[in-house]
Amino acid sequence: MDGRLRAYLWLIDILRQKRMMLAEIKQRWSASSYNVDHGELTDRTFHRYRENIATELGVYIECNKKAGNVYYIKESIYDNANVVDWLLSSFRISEMAQRVRQHDKIMLENPPQDTLYMNQLLDCIDENRYVRVSYKNAYGVESTFILAPLFVRLFRQRWYLIGRDKKNGDIRILAVNRLLEFEKLDVKVRKEKTLTPDEFFADCFGIMKDPRKKAEHIRLRAFWPQYVFLEETPLHHSQRMVKDSGDGEYREYELYVQPTFDFKQELLKNSRALIVLEPQSLRNEMIAILKDMLKGYETGEDYSGEGKGYDADA
Repeated sequence: MDGRLRAYLWLIDILRQKRMMLAEIKQRWSASSYNVDHGELTDRTFHRYRENIATELGVYIECNKKAGNVYYIKESIYDNANVVDWLLSSFRISEMAQRVRQHDKIMLENPPQDTLYMNQLLDCIDENRYVRVSYKNAYGVESTFILAPLFVRLFRQRWYLIGRDKKNGDIRILAVNRLLEFEKLDVKVRKEKTLTPDEFFADCFGIMKDPRKKAEHIRLRAFWPQYVFLEETPLHHSQRMVKDSGDGEYREYELYVQPTFDFKQELLKNSRALIVLEPQSLRNEMIAILKDMLKGYETGEDYSGEGKGYDADA
């Protein structure tokens, strides 16, 4: 990681933990293992870092003079908190791996491997250029698309390209690791209203989005101790608790989300500790799935059926 970026992220990280005077910041930097050159953090360097952090990362370090010139992190005016958090998380993991010489003391998940076309994809998004991609979906069917790339998304260690099909205007969600060929075209994408990832996936659990389905108010009951995990890692940003049994046995939650294939898979991951209460249609569907699973276990035959998301691309 670049030395300057390391210093920026270190500074953001410590000021998120507590407010500090410049003297304490300097003292911490002097003793920090991240200060690989053992250089002094001068006043001039600190204020230059403040300006660069604001310009490059959209994070503002403010000074409360009334409290004795205490520095703190002000909320960003750009909606990039997730990006900064992701950078900080990557920074911590990277630095931790470097500091711990015995790597068998740290166990990490495998990083995403499907990064071959990522730089080219981001270039095309920045330059508003169409791309031609050859793609093999999960069913082994090969297709070629000309897309206006809108954005990319990392979901559960896999990168996805979300783009608008030039032919019919459909939005396609393509797993980057299934791209067979990639070509940047000279054709410019006509400027239109920007579609943001947060807007597009607002009513989705994960990466699947089905234009045939509308988001629904879904009510779940989770039993102890599963509801503890459900509150620590909510299924969706709309999740809220609406009932507590009072004796610790269960809690009920409502969320507003599309009942897509990946959402139902996530519900099943909770095993017997979670049930769907409403809507009745989803409750019936989950019961049917569980009955088919039981038949499969009893007979060894396939009762899985077909589960498709936004389209068969993902």
